[in-house]
Amino acid sequence: MLVRRWLLVGGVLLTVAGVSAADPGLEATFESRSKGTTKSKGERSRPGRVYSRDFTTWIYPEPSRAGQWIGYIRVGQSVALRDSKPRPGPGCGGGFVGIEPYGWVCLDRTSTLTPRGRFFRAMQLSAPKLDPLPYRYALSNGAPMYRRLPSRDEWLARERFLGPAGTFKPLSWGNRGHERLAEVREIPATDRLPFFLEGGGSAARATPRGLVRRDIPLGSMLSYTRAVQHAGRTFLVSADGTVVPADRVRPYRESTFRGVELPGQGSLPLAWIRTAGRPKYRRTADGKLVATPWTWGLRSWIELETGIAPVEQGRETYHATRDRDRGTVLWIAESDASIVRPAEKLPWGVSERDKWVTVSIRRGTLVAYEGNRPVFTTLVSPGAGGVPVRGRDPVKWSTTPLGIYRIALKHVAADMSPERGDQRSFWIADVPWTQYFNAPFALHTAYWHEDFGQLMSAGCVNLSPRDGKRLFYWTDPQPPPGWGGVAAHSLTGKGSFVVVTR
Repeated sequence: MLVRRWLLVGGVLLTVAGVSAADPGLEATFESRSKGTTKSKGERSRPGRVYSRDFTTWIYPEPSRAGQWIGYIRVGQSVALRDSKPRPGPGCGGGFVGIEPYGWVCLDRTSTLTPRGRFFRAMQLSAPKLDPLPYRYALSNGAPMYRRLPSRDEWLARERFLGPAGTFKPLSWGNRGHERLAEVREIPATDRLPFFLEGGGSAARATPRGLVRRDIPLGSMLSYTRAVQHAGRTFLVSADGTVVPADRVRPYRESTFRGVELPGQGSLPLAWIRTAGRPKYRRTADGKLVATPWTWGLRSWIELETGIAPVEQGRETYHATRDRDRGTVLWIAESDASIVRPAEKLPWGVSERDKWVTVSIRRGTLVAYEGNRPVFTTLVSPGAGGVPVRGRDPVKWSTTPLGIYRIALKHVAADMSPERGDQRSFWIADVPWTQYFNAPFALHTAYWHEDFGQLMSAGCVNLSPRDGKRLFYWTDPQPPPGWGGVAAHSLTGKGSFVVVTR
């Protein structure tokens, strides 16, 4: 059974024990009985890798557990060694090994220089891809997480209280936004049965103790890596090695929305369309702006024409765009769009050498800068509570706090829940590309909706899968290869700035 380690960040508990990315160097070294070094004929021995085999393997700035960790390796993952010879240090009986490009790992029960064992192999096979969504995801109807593949009689007895397979109960009012991309459809069994489930086995044991690890509460989410066939039914192999009946969940459709690279795809100023069916306007012979039969598409963007002044008509302001209809300029109403203009000056404390992002709560937009130069813009979903009110708790009121912050901690993927332990009543599984700037508030991917540009979150800033990954690998600190998470530190680097405005 996978045991997760919990990390308290602000008011949100995160699990940081699942795998975070495929380990490309593992297959070649897995069956070798290397003791931490590799050597080819005619070559000198060189350092090998250190592997995480249980819980989370912490990375420290010095060979000592006395200081704050700067990152971690997830179970089933590995990082390259600088030197495989352990160095003694406080709090680590097995000694510390130096890893690339910096940092130290204690050789304890969570780590090893020799990748062996059933559980380690199972977790390696359950590793996600480094795609915009590192896992496949689904919304639970109370589905059980079986330690092994159940027989027909076992699942009929265990699931009888859930109702007929393929039916789903309504979610609570507060969770209805989590089903925006959930679909009622069959999940085909497209993958081979992993070795650890053969013959009634589990990820941890050839003969597991107990059938069910836990239930996924109604409205909570599942991350999975495979869909396999068993006894005429499709089961999903969870990221933690358990199996879940596919007809007890609704799979999520992946959003394909993405932002705009600047200046490659477009340039500022531009307008984002946040609601569908916004009309295109044109000017008549008498100079009046009238709506055409055509509309701008939902979540589309249009460059604005800076050489033509805006027009005031009634209570509305109209902006000329670079779109044309048979040579005629098309216009957009300001109230129909979120207009993004380049920053007039750098925020307080930000230099021309810094990377920074600015988030507008009311506009639902994000712009990324390198010094004074805008490099990317997109639609985001800030807190559903809108602009925060002084004296009101932003967590309670679901508002994204205003201010200037730095990214302090980044996770490739981590569960989010207000509770700890296996008996939680709600969680969001393996939220990808999470970047904490004022814990518990973060920039992160939302795989459960694509209402970007609208107020949707509990206070974090929601991004599309493609935008989430794009920003994760652009902002600082950068996670070195194999790291599941990284914290800002003098070794890893200062975090990029996050500026939240009205």
